[in-house]
Amino acid sequence: MASALGGHYVGDDYKLWLQDERFTQRFRELSPHNQFSMERKYALRELARSVVNLDGAVAECGSYVGVSAWFVASVIDGADFYLFDSFEGLSEPSKKDSAPEGLPQWQRGDLSATESELRRNLEDFLNIHVLKGWIPERFEDVFGLDFKLVHIDVDLYQPTLDSLEFFYPRLVAGGVIVMDDYGFANCPGAFEAANHYMRDKPECIIHLPTGQGVIIKR
Repeated sequence: MASALGGHYVGDDYKLWLQDERFTQRFRELSPHNQFSMERKYALRELARSVVNLDGAVAECGSYVGVSAWFVASVIDGADFYLFDSFEGLSEPSKKDSAPEGLPQWQRGDLSATESELRRNLEDFLNIHVLKGWIPERFEDVFGLDFKLVHIDVDLYQPTLDSLEFFYPRLVAGGVIVMDDYGFANCPGAFEAANHYMRDKPECIIHLPTGQGVIIKR
């Protein structure tokens, strides 16, 4: 196993979250073709639980088929939840998004999903607002709102930067931004955009071993 992971070992098997059968069953139902992000979904859900008692709305930039949104919506206790997605996959990658040699390279249109599939997965939640369009063109729809949780999962430099520039100033004290792809070698643009934007901010980016990057607003 270590050789398959570049000489590194995975964590112990005795973690309690792996015994959460309701979570693991629901994850497998929603994401039958992608078992690799389960730990990230669990971490996101727990971070969502941490802001339940704060005022503000919730947003997600890049929703794909709605798996992350489902776990957030299941715990945010009725807060308005705004989902931003083009439903055309990724935009055109820039030079900043070029992954190291040997890793897959992003292409325009990767990770496309249909709005109908997203809505079907989230049909049990009445507080969901789907805003279709390229980031950041629909952000003006929520211009006057404050936010307690923002999940950014857009993989590329420019939409990551656009999302941070809009939502960070609107994040309430104690609010959380979770960046799904911050710590992945195949997403160098997302990593660079986050570090560039936060370079003069008082908060640090918490780099989780799941690959997520977390900002907690002071």
